[in-house]
Amino acid sequence: MEGDQRSGPSAQGLLPDGHLILWTLFSVLLPVFITLWCSLQRSRRQLHRRDIFRKSKHCWRDTDLFSHPTYCCVCAQHILQGAFCDCCGLRVDEGCLKKVDKRFPCKEIMLKNDSRAADAMPHHWIRGNVPLCTYCVICRQQCGSQPKLCDYRCVWCQQTVHDECMRGSLKSEKCDFGEFKNLIIPPSYLTSINQMRKDKNTNYEVLASKFGKQWTPLIILANSRSGTNMGEGLLGEFKMLLNPVQVFDVTKTPPIKALQLCTLLPYYSVRVLVCGGDGTVGWVLDAIDEMKIKGQEKYIPEVAVLPLGTGNDLSNTLGWGTGYAGEIPVAQVLRNVMEADGIKLDRWKVQVTNKGYYSLRKPKEFTMNNYFSIGPDALMALNFHAHREKAPSLFSSRILNKVCWIK
Repeated sequence: MEGDQRSGPSAQGLLPDGHLILWTLFSVLLPVFITLWCSLQRSRRQLHRRDIFRKSKHCWRDTDLFSHPTYCCVCAQHILQGAFCDCCGLRVDEGCLKKVDKRFPCKEIMLKNDSRAADAMPHHWIRGNVPLCTYCVICRQQCGSQPKLCDYRCVWCQQTVHDECMRGSLKSEKCDFGEFKNLIIPPSYLTSINQMRKDKNTNYEVLASKFGKQWTPLIILANSRSGTNMGEGLLGEFKMLLNPVQVFDVTKTPPIKALQLCTLLPYYSVRVLVCGGDGTVGWVLDAIDEMKIKGQEKYIPEVAVLPLGTGNDLSNTLGWGTGYAGEIPVAQVLRNVMEADGIKLDRWKVQVTNKGYYSLRKPKEFTMNNYFSIGPDALMALNFHAHREKAPSLFSSRILNKVCWIK
């Protein structure tokens, strides 16, 4: 009896300890399982979205939070997150992604056929999510002021119109490409070029004469890694205002390939806007030098700069400023390019050879931009570039880059 009484309390003491261990394991493992399950579901959703993006004709980018009140173009519901097209500006909820391609075509880079003449390009209207402070072309009242999916915007000329002001004549009306018509390459032009190339006809000047002498097509060459990845956002904004075929990311398409678009355009008429630092500008200028070597002098474009780098010494010397941080809208940047005057830049090719009679090393060639500057800034730029090449991950922030530049 005494032995049973002694064993009883010890058994009762073990029972609470076992419950405590189980509850501890449960409280620790449950959040872990929930986190793993959420991560798995999120990865599945991302793979599903990527598959839809890959098959879609739109240029989609997803976002976790829209910067201003946004409504789905399919279901007309207010959404906080979803996807938007960089080219036409459509904004949709994740659940409506599959329905978009059937209902809303994206911007046409080229016309599917040449049945429509160059002067018969109709408006391409998109309903809802019009830019702030835009006015109806009919009644001159502000558009997009109601808290719902309302009003229309043309993806080419950027004109906006109220729902109640939209008439049947507007839907079939000719689009004149708006304020930046002299910078845009019309889809009908590329369709005609494609047909002429099939017929082995390269006399593009006759075709370009229809657009007038004021037509100076603009090609955008942006470095998406410059300016704390600001170049990636600028690519989408330029695609909205221009023909997407004019906009290139130099990290994906080298400048020498992108500049071949100049050979399809009128002589001495093309302008190029380089969005990046001095290194990106130098890369583009080297590609232009290669065009000269290939005998393409007639297609050499004029170069403008939107400084996104750290030093931006060449950009500042040419009058484009020391840096761009979004202080002016992209539309104003295009206006500045249209109004800019051309000047010549002195570029030298320098060959460095080794001294001695038995040197087996090949001479090195460098290209140099010759403009007035003080020596130390060039040394600072060289040292900064050398450190960034050694450890690119340490120079991903523009603010930190400025601090390193000063030091």
